Amino acid sequence: MKAVILAGGKGTRLRPLTSNIPKPIAQIVNTPMIVHTINLLKKHGFDDIIITIGYLGNQIEDLLRDGKDLGVNITYFKEYFPLGTAGALKFLEEQFNETFLVISSDIITDLNLKEMYEFHKSNESTATIALTTAEIPVAYGIVVTDENLRITKFLEKPGWSQIFSDKINAGIYILEPDVLQFISKGEKFDFSKQLFPKLLEENFPMYGFTMNCYWLDIGENTKYVQANHDVLAKRISLDHLGKEIKESVWIGDETEISPSASLWGPCIIGKNCKIGDNTTIDRLSVIGNNVHIGKNAQIKRSVILNDATIRDDAFIENNVIICPRTEIGEGAKVMAGSVIGEDCHIGEHSVIKHNIKIWPNKEIEPGSFINMNLKHGTYVKKSLFGPYGITGLVNYEFTPEKMTKLGSAIGTYFGAGSKVFIGRDTMLMSRMMKRAVITGLMSTGVEVYNVEALPLPILKYVTILNGGRAGIMLKVPYAEINSINIKIFENDGIELSPKAAKKIEGIFFKENIRRVEPNQIRDIIPFKMAYEQYLEKIMAFINSSIIEKRKPKVVIDCGNGAGSLIAPQIFQKLGCEVISLNTLETPAPLKTFSPYTEALSNLSKTVKVLNADFGFLLNEDAGRVIFVDEKGEILEGDTTVSIFTKIRLQEKGGGKVAVPVHTSNIIEQVADEYNGTVIRTKSGNRPLLVAVQENNTIFGGEETGGFVIPDFQVLRDGILAAAYLTEYLVKKEKVLSELTKAIPPFFMAKEVVPCPITIRGKVMLNLIEEAYYFNFNTLDGIKMFFEDYGWVLIKPSAMDDSFEIYAEGRNKKEATLIARHWIDEINNLIHEIETGM
Repeated sequence: MKAVILAGGKGTRLRPLTSNIPKPIAQIVNTPMIVHTINLLKKHGFDDIIITIGYLGNQIEDLLRDGKDLGVNITYFKEYFPLGTAGALKFLEEQFNETFLVISSDIITDLNLKEMYEFHKSNESTATIALTTAEIPVAYGIVVTDENLRITKFLEKPGWSQIFSDKINAGIYILEPDVLQFISKGEKFDFSKQLFPKLLEENFPMYGFTMNCYWLDIGENTKYVQANHDVLAKRISLDHLGKEIKESVWIGDETEISPSASLWGPCIIGKNCKIGDNTTIDRLSVIGNNVHIGKNAQIKRSVILNDATIRDDAFIENNVIICPRTEIGEGAKVMAGSVIGEDCHIGEHSVIKHNIKIWPNKEIEPGSFINMNLKHGTYVKKSLFGPYGITGLVNYEFTPEKMTKLGSAIGTYFGAGSKVFIGRDTMLMSRMMKRAVITGLMSTGVEVYNVEALPLPILKYVTILNGGRAGIMLKVPYAEINSINIKIFENDGIELSPKAAKKIEGIFFKENIRRVEPNQIRDIIPFKMAYEQYLEKIMAFINSSIIEKRKPKVVIDCGNGAGSLIAPQIFQKLGCEVISLNTLETPAPLKTFSPYTEALSNLSKTVKVLNADFGFLLNEDAGRVIFVDEKGEILEGDTTVSIFTKIRLQEKGGGKVAVPVHTSNIIEQVADEYNGTVIRTKSGNRPLLVAVQENNTIFGGEETGGFVIPDFQVLRDGILAAAYLTEYLVKKEKVLSELTKAIPPFFMAKEVVPCPITIRGKVMLNLIEEAYYFNFNTLDGIKMFFEDYGWVLIKPSAMDDSFEIYAEGRNKKEATLIARHWIDEINNLIHEIETGM
């Protein structure tokens, strides 16, 4: 007899289990669902089978082929566009000259199909529908029958007031070929919505066959797990579970189980598996084929699919699905109801919270705490904060929902009633994300001051001036134009300490959010005075009268960033003749500078062509600045640091200056000449500002263009730095190239060496052993000093899996040779560690 299996659906509700496979080949107790269906058909005499396929249907064909291995004959009909549940049958009309059966691939049952067939024939029915009952029938199509089980009415997903029956359509039909005349060819056509109502309208005899057996519609992940549990609990009778080594414990061939492992039936373990010492496989657990489970692991009532790996001490809680080829790291925990897609790697000691879905091909960093579904991107970090705040892809890593939650976590940390200033750059993405953060802040009772679009230094200044408890800046980084960067700072304008950042992460990931009562929610306060307050301060700090007399010509590249909104106006008010580039008045796509190469080249040409006194480029939030002299020469970062160090020491008669550990030794030469002391700091946003604040320095600077003049504020401020330099040049009647020429020459090299993060610690330990042959320090990485001249700094990158190498020598060749020597040393160490040689 003929049967049709409907297998063309996408299985959307079962994702990520069905992200890369068609739903019918998802496994129930290590056998594809559709194979269980075929075995049922064959058992009751339906051995000529047509399968309608669509989404990823080639995988079904590759699995089943012609059906001979299963003792049946299989042919296929491919739907190139959705035809509904019944539409495909019209194309098969010529193949049906006798009664046939249709069954959905979404269900698992042990229905006696032969008995249903006989019921159909004895009632001379045109269409017989298998009927089952449901506790919540409104989610299904209701079927109403008379006392003889003849169908009298259909109700497609009725309301509760329409429930006249608890019988629902079970997705199994026995049909006469006559019914096919009512199906429209090439159009989407449905059994329940169109064909059956039409047959009823035409008064064809239709009957309902009441099922007194197991039936389950596997429409979502919880039902999928339930189906596996029900088979193991023998609520449904299925064959071929494997070799039963003890009561209700089935084991496949070539599987190795440690004598100290505990197996609690009912459970099933597939072929070629390895179960480690002291591991527990709890009741109602399903372990697929080729699964390796380490020592001391616990698997509780979950489904672990083929080729997965569960490392030592991992814990898999109730009703979890681990998809094929996924690895759960040592000591990791996957909590109840979660689904981990194919080809994922969950890092060691990570925690996946309850009911989380992780889509395929995700790399979860060790120690991560995942409490939100992960669908987009490939690499997931264990922490929110990086070296430069919080950064992630918009609408992928950071959605508005996630940003609202972040706002709630920040608000919980600072507390209800706190005064928080929030600003952004000029990009639409930033505006969208800022509004989401504000919503979260308000939910925790924070008083939000909305400062809108402005540069970061100005936001920090007005936060401090107006008694803010904290500030938040959202911007789009130049180098990652599809990302959002969030900086959070406290009432001194300095970014959060690592301790504070960890607390906010803990609140965010553990969802320890304290929301207030509705009557405690505070209003959003628009703050309109930011530019006026900053302008007043800078005009008081810089001597504009002497600048106005000279009227220097300055070229400002605002980079289409927030500096566009105020930098040109400030320099005009100071008395400069201003030529502005890349302002918001001439909208253009945000550029990707690496590091600002194209923009600096254009700035250099513009300065020379216009015979300007100098030019400068602001980064996207105007916190950093790069200078170009009157000849069009771009100043190296350490040269600019040296110039500012010299100016500040001259004006103050000596003092302390703070610079990062990788800055050139030329700073010490300049400081020695002008009665100065150099304080070295770690790299990163926060350490330089903390050093300036704690050591009462007169200046802080770094080669990336961040300059701190504490007399104004203990913050990086590109606009202020440029204004301060303008005043100095006018006052001393100098040009910028003169200042550059007065700095002794120095020679630096910088390189990057890739290194897997898993062995980075071992490489560092080996480098420390070599460092003992030199003078060295470990302030930030390993910095070794050589007897004659020069040094090298080797530090793990905060951004990726690599080492950064900084070297200085007596000439460029020597600096390059030093760097290359240590590149070779690191590569040799990596090779030795990876090969064990």
